[in-house]
Amino acid sequence: MSAEALEAPDSPSDLYLASSPAEVEQARPFMTGDVFDGITIPGLSPESEGLGIVLTHPCSMRADGVRLIPRLHVARVAASQQISLRKWQDGHFKVMPLPELDGEHHTARFDDMGLVESASLLPAKRIACLSPYGIHLLQQRFIWYLTRFLVPTHRLAEATAPVFEEAELEEEWVTRAIQRGAGREESMAAFHEWVRSPDESGTSPQEQLADAQRRAGVRRAMRHYLAPG
Repeated sequence: MSAEALEAPDSPSDLYLASSPAEVEQARPFMTGDVFDGITIPGLSPESEGLGIVLTHPCSMRADGVRLIPRLHVARVAASQQISLRKWQDGHFKVMPLPELDGEHHTARFDDMGLVESASLLPAKRIACLSPYGIHLLQQRFIWYLTRFLVPTHRLAEATAPVFEEAELEEEWVTRAIQRGAGREESMAAFHEWVRSPDESGTSPQEQLADAQRRAGVRRAMRHYLAPG
């Protein structure tokens, strides 16, 4: 990437963990870059239901690690013409291209955003999830839209690595718990109690995730904790 160019993925598939409803893992916590259907964004004209993508940072969207705050920043997602990957770098600065989202080309429109009631963001309405790289590209373009300051995605990755690692751990924990008959919300609460509780070292697993050298150990400790018997 040149010093003046925004980044682009090598392939549309690099953007997504799930690009259609059938691929979405419901155990995954809500994150930046999640796309929901049936969303009304107050203040837009017309105020009709449609697709929306969450812009709020994961650490800002929850009051206690589990419950969402009352409202989240969401941008409208709408069908669009295809934007070639090479054109991401020097144009279309008011949008985040979302190629092959549920089989069609879309864009997230930064000009069309607002605060959406989090109660309307139901798990069953989530139709897609961006990958960590996809989220970093979304954040890079949104920062550029707001400030015209270019933040390399590798810098965003350094800052968000503990957050994404925790999300992966939570998804694994909740998946296992649901398979054993537990509910999604209670499983999320149990995970956050564990991840925030100090162990014998005096630090919590969440604090340990800030150190890349300790992340594998946190994952092993979680799997040991969840092991039957």
